[in-house]
Amino acid sequence: MNGQRILDPEELLKLLNSFAIDLLQQSSVDDILWLIADRVIAQLGFDDCVVYLIDQPNQLLVQKAAYGPKISEYRVISDPITIPIGEGIVGSCAQTKQPVRIDDTRDDPRYILDPGLIGLETRTAELSIPILLDGQCIGVIDSEHREIGFYTNQHVEILTTIASMTATKLSDALATEELKSTVEQLRIAQNELSRQTAELIVAKQMAQAANRAKSTFLATMSHEIRTPLTAIIGMSDLLRDTKLDAEQLESANIIIDSSQHLLDLITGILDFSKIEADEIHLERLPTDFRQLIQTAVNLCKTARNPAVPIEISWGNAAPEWIVCDEVRLRQIIVNLLGNALKFTVRGKVTLKSWAETEQGRERLYLSIRDTGVGIPEDHLESIFEPFQQVDSSMSRAYQGTGLGLSIAKKLSHLMEGDLTVSSQVGAGSEFLLQIPLARVKPGVSKEPQATPFEARQPLNILIVEDNRMNRVLTERLLNQAGFDPDLAENGAEALERVNATPYDLIFMDLQMPVMDGYQAMREIRKNLSIQQPKIIVISANVQPQDVSDSFSAGANGFLSKPIDRKALNRVLNTAYTEQRSDTSDH
Repeated sequence: MNGQRILDPEELLKLLNSFAIDLLQQSSVDDILWLIADRVIAQLGFDDCVVYLIDQPNQLLVQKAAYGPKISEYRVISDPITIPIGEGIVGSCAQTKQPVRIDDTRDDPRYILDPGLIGLETRTAELSIPILLDGQCIGVIDSEHREIGFYTNQHVEILTTIASMTATKLSDALATEELKSTVEQLRIAQNELSRQTAELIVAKQMAQAANRAKSTFLATMSHEIRTPLTAIIGMSDLLRDTKLDAEQLESANIIIDSSQHLLDLITGILDFSKIEADEIHLERLPTDFRQLIQTAVNLCKTARNPAVPIEISWGNAAPEWIVCDEVRLRQIIVNLLGNALKFTVRGKVTLKSWAETEQGRERLYLSIRDTGVGIPEDHLESIFEPFQQVDSSMSRAYQGTGLGLSIAKKLSHLMEGDLTVSSQVGAGSEFLLQIPLARVKPGVSKEPQATPFEARQPLNILIVEDNRMNRVLTERLLNQAGFDPDLAENGAEALERVNATPYDLIFMDLQMPVMDGYQAMREIRKNLSIQQPKIIVISANVQPQDVSDSFSAGANGFLSKPIDRKALNRVLNTAYTEQRSDTSDH
């Protein structure tokens, strides 16, 4: 044909050598493909050319470079062509991985007219050459010409050689670009991770601040509520020791019971908050288990004075002494017994204990069974959720916060055990506690002695308390024990008295105006020129940090409000014993 241009061997060699040199200087996929389109194809005299790469995930040939009338500006392609593999002449070339040469496309049903060429001179000849790498087609070089039979065997050989030279370089460039893309994605992911980390740090800081605010609020509320309760319970208890008629005694008992109930509610909320904040750490000490059970039962009988009896049953291999956190285990049992008594009108509550060996390890079981109203099956799990009761109507008939069972469940998990429930409406419920069992040999009973203090020798005592009601209460408790204490309303006043008078024993409040108890204790301990007194903190601030900070400031002991008279007597007895020992030494 007139338009055909046949290259002699020297021209062909020169063309391929020039292409090879130019190819070595290219590093990007874009540069390589445009080198084929706008440099080589132009030198061969082709009307136009499109270079495609295969999009493997979507099985499409996608136009990446072109030469011809469609390209209005350098390297600008509007509306890139996409061809499914297997469709049209180009798609067939990619599928068969063989060159396709068409003399007259009008005679080939596979030909797809490029919409961009409508209105231009008709292309009748087409040549498609696959770009192969390791036997796989990665792209296609496709050229069209207006002359019928324009393409020759030489054109096929030239483009096949160019495609072969291009394949390895193109593969390296694709791998490099994929690596760059991966690095960029990693950078973006790293930036996103850094952003999320920063957000999590802020969220954590906000949560910590909220937790601190909650702890501060709870500590403040605990102090503010316990302070008047201390006076109410203490004064009512002292009132019962006076000569009262039956009606007056009943009134005093009601005041004490109601105040104690309110105190239990406050303690429950604080305990739940401590567990949620992971601030409870269990102790493991030798404990008289049977005495612990009896004490828990006695507490429930005393607090509730129930008409429903509580029976204790010792089952198979029930232990006598165990290693446990006595306070927390007793708390679980008291909560379960209290719950059983609350929902039982007639019948009885049975507490049974036994031990079983499972997989070579002993486990302790405690069953609290009642004959109460029972729990519907669809409510069995929800009763362990905080602030939940079986239904809203029960909160009227059976008062409470709904925290007792939740606290018992969480404490059982802290002890590496579990608490489950089974029930039948109208027949009663059974709560089953199981925890690991560690037996120990019997030791000395830790039953607190209720022997009242007998003052054989005076003790110089100072009460430091800003609340007038609690100051009067503590003074009267000490008067009842035979002492006439001095009084101070804040830490600064206490320092003045300590500097003027040697004291054997100081009862120190923590939260006071002018100077708080912590600062007062530190100042006293720093003054080496005075007789160092025994300092016992009496405070409504009962969080673990309050106790720890008190001892760090110089306290020798800690009593929580409301004041336990037995605990107070033990402090007085200890102080008396130490004073007598010091006196005999001198």
